Amino acid sequence: MQSALTRLRAKTDRELGVLAARQLRRARKLAGRGARRDAAKEYLSARVLLTVADLPEVKRARLECLLHDVRKAIDVPMSAVA
Repeated sequence: MQSALTRLRAKTDRELGVLAARQLRRARKLAGRGARRDAAKEYLSARVLLTVADLPEVKRARLECLLHDVRKAIDVPMSAVA
């Protein structure tokens, strides 16, 4: 029974990683189109998924890098507003 639960948890973690990656890619596209509010929603959802998922270090590092890139794309410098 324990190994079945372990396999299920591993599969769930992989799927959470895939979902987070999709949300981050979607957020990057939305930010590129100027839909920063929608991009921020996707970003926050992905960030929550990453806190829950137990991912291998390599995959987590890749997603953290993408998370950082999306965060930079969402932030609007004050000079662009003025």
